[in-house]
Amino acid sequence: MPLDTIESENFGGSLKVRTAFMVVQHENGEWEALSDISKPVTAEHPASVIEMKFGSSEVVSDIEASKQAAITAHQLMAMTAQMQQAAQNKSLLDSLKL
Repeated sequence: MPLDTIESENFGGSLKVRTAFMVVQHENGEWEALSDISKPVTAEHPASVIEMKFGSSEVVSDIEASKQAAITAHQLMAMTAQMQQAAQNKSLLDSLKL
């Protein structure tokens, strides 16, 4: 595999695939995966293999971070509900003691 760029064997023609997305690097340096591949893109230069590897790695890292954030948020919501239930139970017990 060359270290500079990878050319498609079917350049210019339609390529039948099961699914597709593209990874782009914005002018501010941020990487993003786009599922809408019909969106026009103007690239400064063809992507190198190193850019492909790094960009894909950044996107995977962002996906994993989002997944962890969602799991953490869910756990915090569950803990909050448990704490609210415990506080209600304590309040009820306190009122019954009076």
